[in-house]
Amino acid sequence: MHRDRTTRDPARLELKRCSACTEVKRAEDFYVSRGRLQDPATRAQMRSVDRLRKRQERARLAQLDPDRERRAERARRAALRRLIAAYEPEYRSLLSEERAALERSGHSA
Repeated sequence: MHRDRTTRDPARLELKRCSACTEVKRAEDFYVSRGRLQDPATRAQMRSVDRLRKRQERARLAQLDPDRERRAERARRAALRRLIAAYEPEYRSLLSEERAALERSGHSA
């Protein structure tokens, strides 16, 4: 029989551990900004921590499955080819609009 996960200790439900900084906080602190995102220093620090976390995760995944990124890129290219084939007139129209906009701005396509 499986353990009932809904009968946890109520005191533990109120706390969560931040995966980025490992600090234990109240659950509601994870969902309320309280102006922190308006402070440039705090925002920069949060972005730095998040970038580090993402770099570490990509490195971990690359070790687990070295061909993962190559397969993902091939899947993206195949999906793009299928989208273009399915909507070719719209694609051609958008492409010519973008080229015209580049020419007007002085850049070559």
